[in-house]
Amino acid sequence: MTQVPLQVAEDESRLFGHALIVFPQELGNSGRFRLSITRKSADTPYLGDGGWQARPATVAAEVVNRTAGSTTMVVGPEVCDRIPVDLQVKIEVDGLNVWGNAFWPPVTPQPGGWSQELTTPPVALPPLPERFIDRVPVPDPPLPPPPIAPVAQPIAKPKSGWRYLYFVIPLALLLAAAGTYGGYRLGWLDPWINPPEPLAARFERLKRTDKDGHELFDLSGDAYRQGNGGIGLQSINLAMERGNQDAKLQIARWYDPISFDPAKADRPDANKAARYYFELVIEGKAEAKDLLRSLCAKNASSPQDPTFNGFLTNTYCEGTLE
Repeated sequence: MTQVPLQVAEDESRLFGHALIVFPQELGNSGRFRLSITRKSADTPYLGDGGWQARPATVAAEVVNRTAGSTTMVVGPEVCDRIPVDLQVKIEVDGLNVWGNAFWPPVTPQPGGWSQELTTPPVALPPLPERFIDRVPVPDPPLPPPPIAPVAQPIAKPKSGWRYLYFVIPLALLLAAAGTYGGYRLGWLDPWINPPEPLAARFERLKRTDKDGHELFDLSGDAYRQGNGGIGLQSINLAMERGNQDAKLQIARWYDPISFDPAKADRPDANKAARYYFELVIEGKAEAKDLLRSLCAKNASSPQDPTFNGFLTNTYCEGTLE
């Protein structure tokens, strides 16, 4: 068998849950192959169409590019949604005796599960025209009353007190104008003058402009609060990739068995949480040090807890973090 160095990366040209696997050699003319993907496990080392299993199995891959000395394949959510980030896997092309090892990269999971087959992304719909929403409707002014024929009245001599109206009316108009200007400066009129930017448009803009992930992290929180988990997950993952420590800390807390959030993470993952905490400690994030110590203490006090099966105690909990 021939071992080759593999490259595995998320396929950003497709919607969710797709990864590109690059073999540095030509693999014939077939458009589809079967791949044997295995991991270190005593019980379920083989990945098949039904998930990880004990018996040998293969999964489908589609060839998307060929160059001189290189073949690129794509695998879909039925593969990517079942392999955790940084898991070392062995990938072998069935029938060709070509294989290699790779650490699985971060791949955005497909919301709601996968479609059971490799699919091409749908054709993007044209953008809808922008609309002003949630604006308070302004009622039409009432119709004026029908004119009434004037009745001749004797002209009364104006009283001297009426002269104060010349001062009161301009003062009332000035106060009304000042109130309107103050409301504008204090933001009371913002929802009507500047309607909020749609989440999808905001995400597309920040993908181009937010280099340090700070605004993407804020967008993630807004998206989750508005019930849009798809944009929330994409935003926080992209913020972490761009080096935002707050995003990495938040994701670690989602996977931490102590603070596990089933609405944000598929399952508790003590190793993933510990790895992110450990990296943040190295980067100088003080809060991560206490969280890592709490995770190690929880592991030591709960030896029968199944969420800590396979936890790398020697890697993350021995030695000193000072």
